[in-house]
Amino acid sequence: MLQAVELPLLKAALAGAAVIAGMVAFTPEKPATVTQRLELHAPEEANALYLTAWDRGDVFVTLTDGKSRPLKFQTHAFINDGCEWLATEKLVPTGPDRYAYSYDEEILSCQPGATPARKTPRTGFVLVVDSE
Repeated sequence: MLQAVELPLLKAALAGAAVIAGMVAFTPEKPATVTQRLELHAPEEANALYLTAWDRGDVFVTLTDGKSRPLKFQTHAFINDGCEWLATEKLVPTGPDRYAYSYDEEILSCQPGATPARKTPRTGFVLVVDSE
């Protein structure tokens, strides 16, 4: 009588283990993530202020599937001209280790009597100098 109880439990345990093993075997792999260090190459005007993601050096981005794709960075700031600005930097892949770069600014608002600074759009390129 004891064998009648133990045998179904053993079969159930083995079946459960097989199901778990099958789930592990067929679990899709997570896409590989790649972190890139991006180096900006764009002209800078003397005495110009750029609201850029590169204000403290190279930028690091993590690509969830390891593939380059268009990127956009936006920086919002109130600057000493009395205006609120929004800068947009766009990167478009042009090769495995290179992006086309564009920078543009817009004034969102200004305080009464403010003298807005001159806009300083620019273009250039960004190199991937390191990938992990």
